[in-house]
Amino acid sequence: MSEQLPLSYGRLKTRFTALGPYFREGKSDTERYFFDSLSVCVDAKKDPDAREFWGWWLELTPHSEGFEYRYGFGLYDKKGDWVAKSIPREAQAAVDKTLTHFYDKLCALLEDELNLALSPSQALTEPELACSE
Repeated sequence: MSEQLPLSYGRLKTRFTALGPYFREGKSDTERYFFDSLSVCVDAKKDPDAREFWGWWLELTPHSEGFEYRYGFGLYDKKGDWVAKSIPREAQAAVDKTLTHFYDKLCALLEDELNLALSPSQALTEPELACSE
């Protein structure tokens, strides 16, 4: 699918990496680009290897006109896996802020710089995201 896009997988990886610490190359391939943010540490007193985080993840799937996205919120556990969970009220604002910040940068890259569409996936269960003006 990604061969229909104006940039190769390698060039897209480079552009996505430049957005900040969100792109996860090890969880991405030509059919799926994976991003996440470990926004709020659950317990900073724990050893770094045992820490868990509240945050979000977002997947982009390429198609001929651009990308479809879906995302979720939850807990990044000490095994390094995302578990879909409700974000506690005290962490919600920070998690939302990092997602909004990332999505604005993603919109600017895909829609403004590369002239590619960014649209919600039919599999999206969260509210649609909007690019800031």
